[in-house]
Amino acid sequence: MSVREGIGHGLARHLNIRSGLGIAAAIVLTAVLSLGWMLGRQIRDLESAGIDNTQWTLAQLELETAIFARDVIAAGQGGALGQGRDVAALKLRFDILLSRLGLVRSGEIGRPLLEHPGVPALLAQIDAYADRVDALFAAPDVGSEELQRIFEETIGVQPVMRELSLNGLDILAEDAESYRHRVRRQAELTALAGGLLLILLGALLRLIDVQRRRVVERDRVLSRTAERLNSVIGNSLDAIVVADRQGRIIDFNPAAEEMFGWRKSEILSRKVRDTLVPVERREIFEERIRTFAATGREYLIGAGRVELVARRRNGELFPIEAVMTHVEGPEAPVFIGYLRDITDLKASQARLIAARDTAERADRAKSRFLSVMSHEMRTPLNGIMGVLDLLNTTALSPDQRRQVGVALASAEILLQLVNESLDITRIETGEERIETVAFAPGPMLQRLISVLRPLAAEKDLPLDLDADETDLGAWFEGDPNRVAQVVTNLIGNAIKFTERGGITVSLRLAETGIEITVRDTGIGIAEADLERVFAEFVTRARPEGRQGRSDGLGLAISRRLARMMSGDITVSSVPGEGSTFRLSLPLPQIAPQLEAPEPIPEPATPGSALSVLVIEDNAVNRMVLRGMLQQLGHIVSEASNGAKGLERLRAEHFDLVLMDFEMPVMGGIEAAQAIRDSFPADRRPPVIGLTAHGTAEARAAGVNAGMSEVYAKPLRLPVIRRILDGIGTRGEMRGAIPDCPPDPMPVGALVDSDDFEEVVEMLGAERIGAALDGFEREWHEARPVLAGLIEAENDVVAVAHKLRGGAAMLALAGPVQSLGRIERRAPQRCTTAEVEALNAQVEAALAMARDWLAAWEPDGADA
Repeated sequence: MSVREGIGHGLARHLNIRSGLGIAAAIVLTAVLSLGWMLGRQIRDLESAGIDNTQWTLAQLELETAIFARDVIAAGQGGALGQGRDVAALKLRFDILLSRLGLVRSGEIGRPLLEHPGVPALLAQIDAYADRVDALFAAPDVGSEELQRIFEETIGVQPVMRELSLNGLDILAEDAESYRHRVRRQAELTALAGGLLLILLGALLRLIDVQRRRVVERDRVLSRTAERLNSVIGNSLDAIVVADRQGRIIDFNPAAEEMFGWRKSEILSRKVRDTLVPVERREIFEERIRTFAATGREYLIGAGRVELVARRRNGELFPIEAVMTHVEGPEAPVFIGYLRDITDLKASQARLIAARDTAERADRAKSRFLSVMSHEMRTPLNGIMGVLDLLNTTALSPDQRRQVGVALASAEILLQLVNESLDITRIETGEERIETVAFAPGPMLQRLISVLRPLAAEKDLPLDLDADETDLGAWFEGDPNRVAQVVTNLIGNAIKFTERGGITVSLRLAETGIEITVRDTGIGIAEADLERVFAEFVTRARPEGRQGRSDGLGLAISRRLARMMSGDITVSSVPGEGSTFRLSLPLPQIAPQLEAPEPIPEPATPGSALSVLVIEDNAVNRMVLRGMLQQLGHIVSEASNGAKGLERLRAEHFDLVLMDFEMPVMGGIEAAQAIRDSFPADRRPPVIGLTAHGTAEARAAGVNAGMSEVYAKPLRLPVIRRILDGIGTRGEMRGAIPDCPPDPMPVGALVDSDDFEEVVEMLGAERIGAALDGFEREWHEARPVLAGLIEAENDVVAVAHKLRGGAAMLALAGPVQSLGRIERRAPQRCTTAEVEALNAQVEAALAMARDWLAAWEPDGADA
């Protein structure tokens, strides 16, 4: 909730409290006025003396009875009549008496008096008395006797009159007491209500005072907040532009003045579209304003931060990052834009992209260097190991055979070092994969020790295996090649850094896998260096100043491989006494598997000899392969490149083709594709690919080109024997090469739309348009170089690589693939027809990219 909303809610709450108190005070005031009115009416009733008149009437009733009796006595004694007091006067007095009685009956006390116990009987006696007296007065001649009887009747009714009067007075007294109680209670209620009213009025006055002080305080806070807000807006690094519903600018902070070049006094009341929006975007901006006015949608240009293009006063266009929002104004919505100039950010991004591309090119160069070095080093190794394998099949003296074993073991270690230089790159890029196959660690260790024992024997070091018979026969699931690589590294290091004593390799089965230990009696490792030995290219000086221990890449790769197999390598050591490396691998144990025995080499009989074509550009490798194949009794022919190999295949029939990948004129991949596409199924010989790149990608490329299988160099004699055993007699595998030419590239794949949109959003349409123009110029300059029409400082590899990098940055997928093929087969130049075909592809890709660029509009289109 905002500060403004919080203040509004607080004011509303206090206003509700004050309204409630006001209503309560009004109710209490109404009650007080009502009670006062009732109390006043009662006082007025008291002032009317109605009770006093009733008491006087009751008293007069008894008095009138006594007076009437007196007058009757007087009249009966004769004096009264003689003095002119006649019967008419007595009858008038009697009528007065009855009228008093009538007042009692009909007055305020009449009903309570009639309800009083005993009063009805008294009234009945009085009525009977009145009837008798009326009858006596009705006589034609009222004499002494009648008067005597009236007197007696009157004297007899006087006690009844007194009793009636007393009862009436009692009733009046009770009513007066009750009335006084009511008046007192009403007065008390009136006083209580008045007091409550005073309390409520006091509370209301107090609340009003508190509210007044709060309003004053809030006004002060709001004033300070407004001052701070104005200060923040005025000192904001971001431009803040405020516009009304018609798009007229109503506020413009100093940062906006600096960004756009307009002074606030100059731009106020001008329209945003005419001052800050690029000309080509003005109609879109106006349409968005109208749509907002019509629909009242929440955002004008989209939610969150949006990258747009704005216009300075001098007409310069520049990229901005904008957040647009709106608030309700006094009459209509007000738009607020928070704008940031990201020209420097875009330049930094471009520099980062360039640095990334440089790093990627360097990484690719490193990988290519390693690949080339691996190929170049494998070529002589292939010759060395092949000659040694052939030499080992001849009649040698024990000393010569030992020397051949040492040379082969050294070549094996050298080959492993070459492999490790590639392994470290594949591990870093995540390309290395761990296989899961069935293998027996015991026999694997026995083979490794038999291979490496000649190296240990050269230093008079015993190399022994310590394992139980039951452990030697156990089988597990894992990657035997990687396990062998790790153990070979550990044993090689032990031989390298041990001068006396011996080396022991132990195999122990753990509950969850295997544990292989390599223990030596060498120079040892200081405690501070126990973990450092697993870093790349670590050298530790020996205390006596002689050459220290350098572990190169072996231990670093070994630990990484062990951890890729969910295991680890640990080390313990005592300087001067030796070291112990322990490889722990959590491998699942399985039932023992049947292992086929290694076939014994036998010369081929005349009927089983195969005709083999060796296509290899290196003469030493051809010689070695020829010697191995002839040793096994087969007929060998040679070709120095793929083109010559195709000529031999067209002219002669062969049972098997051994073909190198990388050769001049035509490489092995192109030759395999030509064999697959141009030879009928019954004349296609099995093709075995030979490559220095022992990767899954190389194998996939060979198989996709039509090769039956791919093997890494150097090709050893046992491997050749297995290949030939798989071929069998002539014609056994013909037609087995897969007939699956690659699908042509679809037109839509000329440009990778997702990558293209991403790079356009990152760099902007203008920069990408300029980059496309620059790439087109570079391509036209490079066409004659690729075709060999002109000599250039850079060779075909450099030119194709440069073009391929530019095409990759622009997401031109089709040219990237085509240029990659040219780069891989360099230094061979392209034919004119190939260059023209590539030119058509480049032009189509550029046209498609420009069409997409013209139709491209970023999300939340700019203003």
